[in-house]
Order: sequence, then structure tokens, then C-alpha cells
Amino acid sequence: MMEGKAMYTFEEIIGNEQMIKQIQHAIQKKQISHAYIIHGTEGSGKTLLANTISKTLQCEKQGITPCNECISCHTFDNQNHTDIFYISPQKDKNSISVEDIRQQLIKNMEIKQYHYAFKIFIIEKADTMTIQAQNALLKTLEEPPHYGIIFLLANNIDKFLPTILSRCFVIKLRPIPSNDIEQYIIQHNLAQKENANMIAEYAQGSIGKAIEMANSETFYNMREDIISKLLSIKNKNLSEVLTMAKELEIYKQNQQYLDFIYLWYRDLLVYIKCNDIKYIIQKDQQKNIIAQCKNEKEDTIIQKIQAVWQAKQQLYSNSNFQLTMEVMLMKLKES
Repeated sequence: MMEGKAMYTFEEIIGNEQMIKQIQHAIQKKQISHAYIIHGTEGSGKTLLANTISKTLQCEKQGITPCNECISCHTFDNQNHTDIFYISPQKDKNSISVEDIRQQLIKNMEIKQYHYAFKIFIIEKADTMTIQAQNALLKTLEEPPHYGIIFLLANNIDKFLPTILSRCFVIKLRPIPSNDIEQYIIQHNLAQKENANMIAEYAQGSIGKAIEMANSETFYNMREDIISKLLSIKNKNLSEVLTMAKELEIYKQNQQYLDFIYLWYRDLLVYIKCNDIKYIIQKDQQKNIIAQCKNEKEDTIIQKIQAVWQAKQQLYSNSNFQLTMEVMLMKLKES
């Protein structure tokens, strides 16, 4: 028997309790679909859920949760299960091609499972499948072999063809409440208690993101840099603000820095309205927040929060990064 804590169990999944009960009920009644779409934000637990369902279905005890004792459970935890396969975009590509689907799924699906109850395919970043790839997959979804199960994991469900959606059971993972994430961080000793609430708020409902941040030195360094910039921006001239915008380019691939800026002004607004530090999320910065509030007005802070969200939307629309940052920072500099 494996030592240590078992991997991939329903107990590990935080939030979405009602959905988990429904899945376990379907497993118990042997009412399993041949195709699932699991969608939610980055880090919401899509892979964890797909793995846990797969492990449960292949478990030799055939219960509603993995036994973590049989050979199937052990081989799954060791990442060498013979009847579970993973498909994802190749490292040098941003999408899953029709050839990826044909070679890795369709041809493989034609061969019966080796030993266990099902042959399971987990397609990661399935919303990056090309139209041709989706059409190739469609025939398998229309006429699945009795042993075949496919999980499509996606951040954006709107990327799927209607014909794909109509042939899959859709599972939506909802954002996890901040309080639940905070408790998870504390219980698993991922961060000091005073930082747990802050990380939970930054995570925006994503347990995966919270775990990543808690274990990341980059997270703390980035936050320190952004707060330093926000504290000094009012005293910068135009040239210095433009330089600051250029400095932000190191975070171009990680837009979490915008969440830092948003949460900073959120704390300023809350303190101005309530005049009570207990509602501040970034309690390690309460002295700086109180000091800055003396020079800020409520309507101005609201405008700055709007400026951050506008910048975020523009970057999602592939607007020019440098220009977007320049405009945002100039608005943040305004009194």
C-alpha cells in the first residue's frame, strides 16, 4: 500500500459539494455519460475533478470514491495507468489539431481497454481544439464505444461547436468562496495566517491559483513591487510615469499584477467608507493604506478602480500593452 496521503479523492475538492454528490450518485447508479465538458476558470479544479472521477471509475472496488488500495488506484497515483490517456496542445503549439485528435484519441479509442472497466481520455485545454479537430471528435461522440469516456476540460465553453455541446454532459465549476480558500490555506500550512485571507482574495475563487501563489516567491516579489509603485505614483512626473508603464512589461504574461492594483484601491475605498481596518484585506499594509486615504477622495478611488478594470478588458482584447498601461497609470496618478 502507498504511504502518505492518497491522491485524487473527492475529499480534496473544495466547494461545489452539490455537484460532487450528483456525480457520485451517477457513479453509484451506473449512469455515467460517455462525454463530459468540465469548465471553469484557470485553477478552478477541472483536472483534479476529471482525475478523481476517472480514478473512481477504474477503481476495482467500484465504489463512489477511490479505495486507494487496489492496483488500479496505485497505478493511477503513480501516473502510469494503462487505460487513462491525456491529450493537450503540443509545447510548440497553442491549439489541439485534427491530427492530434485522430492519432491520440480516435485510433486509440478503437482498441478496447487493456484491463480495467473503461478507456478514459482527458483532453486538457479542450477549448483550444480547432474546428477541424472538433468535427473529427464529433463522430466518436455520436457513436462512442461502450467502454469509452471522454473528458473535455475548458476555461471557455463558448469555444465549442453547438454539436459538441449537445453531446456532452456539462459540469460547471463555480468560484470557491474566499472563506473556504482561506481555511484550506491555513489547514494545509500553505502560508502564515495573516497572509491567508489576502491570498484567498487574490485567488478570486480559484483554489489552484491560491496554492500557486502561496508557494510562489514571484507572487510576493510582484506584490511588493506593485505596491511600491502605487505608493510613489502621485509624486512622479509624466516622464517617470511612462517609464513605470514600461517597467510593467515584465508582467505582460502574468496579468495578476492588475489584481494587486485593483485590491489596493479596493482597500482604500473600504477604509474611506467604513473607517475601520478590520475590513481591509491587506492588513500588512494598513499603515500605508490609512496614510494614503488622507489624500484620496471616494469618487476618485472609484474612478481609479474603473481605470484598472478598463485596462484589464483592453488587454483581454489584445490592445497595445504599453499604451494601455500608460493610460491606466496616468489615471491612477490623478488626484
